[in-house]
Amino acid sequence: MKRTLQTYLQSIAEPVATDVVSGLEETVQPGTEYRCLNPVCDQMCAWPSGYAAGRPTRFCSRSCRQMFDRVRSRLSWELETLEEWLLHDDLPAKDRVALERAAGQRRWALERYPDTGVGAGRPTF
Repeated sequence: MKRTLQTYLQSIAEPVATDVVSGLEETVQPGTEYRCLNPVCDQMCAWPSGYAAGRPTRFCSRSCRQMFDRVRSRLSWELETLEEWLLHDDLPAKDRVALERAAGQRRWALERYPDTGVGAGRPTF
């Protein structure tokens, strides 16, 4: 069984760049295929290889990315709206419970829709 790059480098007193490069060949590598980032999709995305390898994809298709963006945006808006309503002091207890439960469910759902860094002035790689 191979070790991780972290374990490999920790075994070297003062690693230099060549140690890191050597470690890349001797340690566990990440997979070359992972599931599409859309949590409702079961398609795979592969690390680009070959002659015209471009940047790695996060989604299996444009429509999958667009669906992801729409759902994430909707969940974020709904959560913000529910949290604003929870700031009202005059809410009846049963309404507060219902709003807290709905907000919690949206927070939980948003964990499956991470910020991919696209569109907010962040790198798209």
